[in-house]
Formats: sequence, C-alpha cells, structure tokens
Amino acid sequence: MGILTFGGFIMESTIREKILVPIAFILLIPGGFLFGQVKQPYGNRAYWEGIDCASLLSKIDSDVDGYISRQEWEFFFVDQDANEDQRLSRDEIQNASRSSGGEKVQDQGRIAAFERSDVNKNNKIDPTEWPGKAKDFRYLDSNHDGFISREEFLSPMGRWWNETFDNLDFNGDGVISRAEWLDSEEFFNKLDRDHNGVIDRSEFYNPK
Repeated sequence: MGILTFGGFIMESTIREKILVPIAFILLIPGGFLFGQVKQPYGNRAYWEGIDCASLLSKIDSDVDGYISRQEWEFFFVDQDANEDQRLSRDEIQNASRSSGGEKVQDQGRIAAFERSDVNKNNKIDPTEWPGKAKDFRYLDSNHDGFISREEFLSPMGRWWNETFDNLDFNGDGVISRAEWLDSEEFFNKLDRDHNGVIDRSEFYNPK
C-alpha cells in the first residue's frame, strides 16, 4: 500500500483512489458531452437525410464534363449561400439537391431575357444574337459548341457573370440600359433608384 502526501497529511493509496477517481470522472463528463455535441451533426446520418447527392453533383457540374472544377464549386457556393454567411448549412445544401430539374421561380426574369436575346427562337443564342462582348459569349458557352443554350444561360456560371457591372455595360458608357439588362424588369426598376432608365455603377453595387 503506497502513501501520498497531500496538504501536509499522509494519505493512503486506497483513500487517494476513492477521492481522485470520482473527481476525474466528473471533470471528464462535460468535456465528453461538448465533444459529442460538436461532432454529432456531421457524424449523424439523419443530419444529411433528404440530400440527393447525384442531383447535387449534376447541378455543380455546370459544363457537364463529368468533373467539378474549383470555379464551378465557387459559383455553386455563392449561389446557394442564401444568407451570405460564407458557409453552407444543411438546409441550403438540401434545397439545392431537392430543387427540380425545371426552371426556378427566381429565374423567370432571366428566362425572359434569354428569350429576348434568342431572336430566331431556336432555343439557343448564337454569336450574332449575343448583345455582349465576344469574350463573355465564350465564357458562357461552357461546352464550346458555338451557342449559349438555355441551360448555360441559367446556370450558376450565367448568374455569376450577370452580377458584374462591366459585363452588362456592353457599350462601355458607364451605365446599364434596359437593352443591356439581362434579368427581370422588376429587378432593373429596383436597382434604378433615381428612375432615369439606366443603372449606374453605384446603384448596381449598392442595391436597396
């Protein structure tokens, strides 16, 4: 039987074990609980229920080449980060995986813009119909077939391109006119706060 000096007293090992072991056990419980709480959402199968991975991956692979590039992932991330907190929650990912293959309600303005640009109504935009810059046409033509399809125009890449002022200022005059606008009339009117029929750079980047 060993002895332990504690606070000037000599304590037998059996007494030491009876006192210290329960204390150590009590201290470990909160740590284990917190550790379990932090890891639980990611390790819990139920946390990810309802997410269709195949559908999700097909939405990220916007150029349909069978791979997800860093650029495609970043476009998808920005598009799905609804609250702009720089992270994707389960609900944000779940909404992306559950959305149907059809066109979303919020895309209606862009659908109308696509149809305005598709002058010959063959369901794709060719270089002669494209109102913008040639480099932007090539960028949106993700499969490089010489046309911008409806799917390419409505893809995350298309929406990301549409969020840059210089891309929409086709003639470089420092404002975006209705003819240059490739989204809904409602959103144009919302950005055109002084109601002068054009959107300047300040209005574009500081929506109210």
